[in-house]
Amino acid sequence: MELDDFKKKDKKNMDFTKVDDNSTSDRIDDMINLFRSHEKNQRKKVLNIIVFILSLATIYIAIMSSQNGIAQLGYFILGMSLFVAVLYLWFRYRPLSPKSYSLPHKQFVEIAVRKLSYFNTIDYIILIPLLGFIGTGGGIVFISRLSRYTGTNILLIIIWVLFFISLCVIGFWAGKKNWQKEYGEIHKKIVEMKNLYSSGRNSLEEI
Repeated sequence: MELDDFKKKDKKNMDFTKVDDNSTSDRIDDMINLFRSHEKNQRKKVLNIIVFILSLATIYIAIMSSQNGIAQLGYFILGMSLFVAVLYLWFRYRPLSPKSYSLPHKQFVEIAVRKLSYFNTIDYIILIPLLGFIGTGGGIVFISRLSRYTGTNILLIIIWVLFFISLCVIGFWAGKKNWQKEYGEIHKKIVEMKNLYSSGRNSLEEI
């Protein structure tokens, strides 16, 4: 009787281990499904932004044809910079390929962390010069439009620089706050998962 009790107890322990493994696997699958859902929602929002920016770029290029001198140059720089911004958004936020989801979990979470991050190093390398061109084009248009109403362009340059820098800072802060609200939690979980894989641990039960 005691031997039978021991066998039953041992069997229960084996079943618990099996359930634990399935639970870990389920957590990983749930994380992937959640990432897919967030990526899909993010793509929809980005497409709306792309349509808006593309419309602005088209308008600026159309206006350029009716301008001359420095104003024409300003509209050209502004319009082309916005076209580049559209390309950046398109490639930056395009969905992962189906093959990415079949990669080993360690590789997938590394890709997911980079994909879901608010900004990474490559983003800054692209965005800082791009914002510089947009600011330059916009500044030229601003100054060319208002220079007739003031005796000096220095004041207009100062106003534009302060306005554009403030706009970028506010945009970055507001975007980061919105990103934290929508994607901060899943990004945190994926980073924790990545750190566990990097440490060489197999269990993800602490996530």
